[in-house]
Amino acid sequence: MTQKRLLIANRGEIALRIIRSAKEMGLYTIAVYSDVDTDSLHVKRADESYYLGGSLPADSYRNIKNLMKAVEDTDADLVHPGYGFLAENAEFAKAVQKKGVTWIGPSPETIKSMGDKIESRKLISKAGLQPVPGQLKPSRTKREALKDANRFGYPVALKAAHGGGGKGLRIVKNDEELNENFEIVKRESEAYFGSDQVYVEKFIKPARHVETQILSDKFGNHVYLGERDCSLQRRNQKLIEESPPIWLSEFGQEKLKEATLQIANISNYVNAGTVEFLADADENFYFLEMNTRLQVEHTVTEMRYGIDIVKEQIKIALGNSLEDFIVEPRGHSIEFRINAEDPSNNFLPTPGTITEYREPMGNGVRVDSWVKTGTAVSHFYDNLIAKLIVWGVSREEALSKGQRCLEEYIVGGIPTTINVLSDVLKTKEFKEGRIHVKFLEENFKIQEIGEEVSTDRPSKVNISLDETGSPTLAPQPPKKIGMDLTGSIRNPGIIRANMQGTIMDTMTKEGKKVKKGDSLFVLEAMKMENVITSPINGVVKEFNIKKGQPVNKGDVLVEIEL
Repeated sequence: MTQKRLLIANRGEIALRIIRSAKEMGLYTIAVYSDVDTDSLHVKRADESYYLGGSLPADSYRNIKNLMKAVEDTDADLVHPGYGFLAENAEFAKAVQKKGVTWIGPSPETIKSMGDKIESRKLISKAGLQPVPGQLKPSRTKREALKDANRFGYPVALKAAHGGGGKGLRIVKNDEELNENFEIVKRESEAYFGSDQVYVEKFIKPARHVETQILSDKFGNHVYLGERDCSLQRRNQKLIEESPPIWLSEFGQEKLKEATLQIANISNYVNAGTVEFLADADENFYFLEMNTRLQVEHTVTEMRYGIDIVKEQIKIALGNSLEDFIVEPRGHSIEFRINAEDPSNNFLPTPGTITEYREPMGNGVRVDSWVKTGTAVSHFYDNLIAKLIVWGVSREEALSKGQRCLEEYIVGGIPTTINVLSDVLKTKEFKEGRIHVKFLEENFKIQEIGEEVSTDRPSKVNISLDETGSPTLAPQPPKKIGMDLTGSIRNPGIIRANMQGTIMDTMTKEGKKVKKGDSLFVLEAMKMENVITSPINGVVKEFNIKKGQPVNKGDVLVEIEL
């Protein structure tokens, strides 16, 4: 029998993870890569590799034309999109299927209806389920968004209609912040998901973030694979996920299972999928979105259920039935995201070269990574370095194992999230399962942007704990979304790039008067946009940047005179 050829339309740790499972299934693997990824591990581990284009996602991993040429030129039989990039792009799925190639994921129609946050809300509402209060149509203008925000009441979330993974999402507390962030969310949405449609949704606070995992085949069989708590977040993106959520009651579990299976049925779902909910203190669940793809944190479920979800995805795509698929959960699993960012500097992305890299090992320990000593972490892509997943027969064992592994994990040369994750595990709130989506912002001190941080060793956010294990820091007031990139004490009006990145937009020019806090420009790195504001009142003397310009750390971008 001819060996089937699988093209992985992605990069980094998820591409490597898919390659490993595919090889175990006897498939021939094909990697794709951009300029910056020429020597990446996913390229070296695949049986074949194909050059896509430039380092910008639009020139490579998000370029449907280039990817389809890769599919044709390599004679691929199957395409796995991974997560992010084009994983939830119905047009890409349709193009793959039109070529007679097997798409590993739900149908383009399901991606369009459930991957679109607005369309999915309509479908869920018709089914009698309760979504988070929000719009049922995109906001075409700021005026429309302001009208709905005031109708729902602040705070609200500005969200990419086709988004996921915390991308294209900003929480705003008033009209001013909505005005400041509306265009940013539109740009992020376009850059990540190929659509600039944005909608407004009520922000529930305090809230827990819980999600459910399913596998579905084309014969109408659905396998429910439990729940994951994803409440420990920063910048609306997850840092720790665990299964099962210890705060969830049996009644709550049944409610989530019933809702998830109902959603799978009404959407004619096929393949792996995740349904996300917000939960309030009374275990009222609100449908948030459905991720019509493999989740970053699918590994948590794999460890708890003893299965390989990627292999099951491939089997389903090849026509296998789930009728006799029976698995039982066991123990407790936790995932920690190791990101290239500086917790002591507002979790700012930190591209750079890894000078030392050593992963923890042991029974019940798994690391999905894509780096090694000498790897250059680029500002062009997401800053996820690795995922550390641990399993224990109990939550207590999983926690102690996670703590030990985080202490053993070494990433030199750039700041990472390792130490702050270790600090979180020591808090009473985490031990007791009382984390909510704003826990980090309210309990962990975050320094102002622009403070110098050594990159000689991993950064650490020191937290003092009282005798009960609770953080002793007083809750911090919410930070303004616009970031204040203050210059030096001697020259407070000089603004330097504090990271390598790209200028996404400019809001001023030479000779213009500005006030402290006025927006000057937008700097993007690792898919995070930062609104840089004026540190002082004055006049713009020099403005050395323009839209689309790449900048390096230390470059003088703006000079303002008093």
